[in-house]
Amino acid sequence: MKPEISVILAYFEGQRWLPRAIQCVQAQDRPSWELVIVDDGSKQSPASLIYSINDERIRLIRIAHAGKGAALNVGINAARAEIICFLDQDDVMLPGRLQLQLGAFARKPEPDVVYSDYERVSEDGKLIDQFISYQASSQKCLHNLTRGISPICMQTIMIKKDTILKLGGFCDDPKLAGLDDSEFLIRLFLSEPILTYQPGFVQQWVEHGNNCSKSAQFQEGRLILLDYLSKLARKHSLLRKELPYIHFHVYYSRGLYCLENRIPNRAWLEFLMAIRHKPLAWQGYYLFLKSLIFQLIFLR
Repeated sequence: MKPEISVILAYFEGQRWLPRAIQCVQAQDRPSWELVIVDDGSKQSPASLIYSINDERIRLIRIAHAGKGAALNVGINAARAEIICFLDQDDVMLPGRLQLQLGAFARKPEPDVVYSDYERVSEDGKLIDQFISYQASSQKCLHNLTRGISPICMQTIMIKKDTILKLGGFCDDPKLAGLDDSEFLIRLFLSEPILTYQPGFVQQWVEHGNNCSKSAQFQEGRLILLDYLSKLARKHSLLRKELPYIHFHVYYSRGLYCLENRIPNRAWLEFLMAIRHKPLAWQGYYLFLKSLIFQLIFLR
């Protein structure tokens, strides 16, 4: 029987988290679902775990290591449902998510994308904070995403498969290093889909020491993303207007990473680049001076 929703999970060396991810999907009472796990060439295959669960709703696809974007595309193409949502291997889908969000697709006009709220928790399950969204237009979402405050994130969207395919899926460049979702969302907003906000917490983003966003590779991925968006902006005047904010956010975020990891000699250069693109943003000047002071302290 064809499922109503396909949950796509791109998996890579996540043995410690996968059992919990599978269990939280199995806890969804309704509607009918399938879980498509795409193993992106892990050294230790999750096959033995998945086959031991013996749930015909769970499918495993194994590919040569190609990056998260490529793995998501394989899962999307293999999905049997017309509606898709995503689950990172280390995150938690909250009870009732699928039923809550699927119901929003019955509204008129019928949405292309439904999104909701999420929580950030520590690895032991303690609540860190909550992110409550709101109904927004595609243009508003694009405007806010370029400033790092998007009301929509991949953790909470439920989206028509056809909408994804019309956009060409996710970027499969492995150098994007976890920023493939930002690149996809910007292309999504530029296509002006019908967006519907469904209030309610549907997912937990779990913070731990191995989060991709804490890696040096992720910071290099910001520059790759910047290059992709600069090229995309040539075709979209709306995105061109946002480019100064994108540049600022990229270099500002890279500067923060350098400060947090005690690399002040690189931090002040990143903040200087941020200032060049948004000269009136006081945060850039403050952290530029802070990183210079730190460097002087370290040189003593």
